[in-house]
Amino acid sequence: MATGPDEQSQTEPVVGYGDRDPAEAVADHAMGLELQLVEVVEQIKRAAVQERSEDLRDLRAEEARLKAELARTAETAITLSE
Repeated sequence: MATGPDEQSQTEPVVGYGDRDPAEAVADHAMGLELQLVEVVEQIKRAAVQERSEDLRDLRAEEARLKAELARTAETAITLSE
């Protein structure tokens, strides 16, 4: 028996979460951001030692972007825990 579009959309998981708890997915995302941030900070240190000013500018922008996304993710985690 084929299902119609309405029935199918009710049984499919939300994209990005699957069967997972949204709070768990948000925590995993935060961990991924933290790992990326650690890597970018290491790249910043290397670029500073090697005096690569253009790379430093780009890496610092990426660091700021990751910090902002991590802050938004933390706010989402707080909202989910309430």
